[in-house]
Amino acid sequence: MNTKPSHGAIHFRAPSKILWRTIRGMIPHKTKRGAAALARLKVFEGVPAPCNRKKRMVIPDALKVGWNHYETIKELEKKRKEKAAVVYERKKQLNKLRAKAEKAAEEKLGSQLEILAPVTY
Repeated sequence: MNTKPSHGAIHFRAPSKILWRTIRGMIPHKTKRGAAALARLKVFEGVPAPCNRKKRMVIPDALKVGWNHYETIKELEKKRKEKAAVVYERKKQLNKLRAKAEKAAEEKLGSQLEILAPVTY
C-alpha cells in the first residue's frame, strides 16, 4: 500500500455503509446463504419512506456521535417535510372534490340508487 495507497483498504464514511460493512463481516457473505442474507439487508441514511410517518424519539447518546454529513441530512429532511406538506394539502383538496362529486352524483341519480344498491358490493 505504500507505493499506491489508493489500492489499499476502503473505509466507508457514511454511517449506513459502516453498519453494512460491519454486518457483512459477521455473516458468511461468500456462501449462497450469506449472500442472500446480505442482499436482504437494507440500511438507510435518515428515516426511510415507510417509517417517516411514525412518531420519533430522541436518544441523547446518539446525538453525541459526530458525522460530517449531518447538515446534508438535515437539509434533505427539511425538503422532504416541505414536499410532504404540499402533497398533504393536495390530498385534502382532492378528498374535498371527491366528496363534492359523490354528493352531486347522489343528488343527480336519486331514485336510481335503489336499483343500483344490490349490484354494488
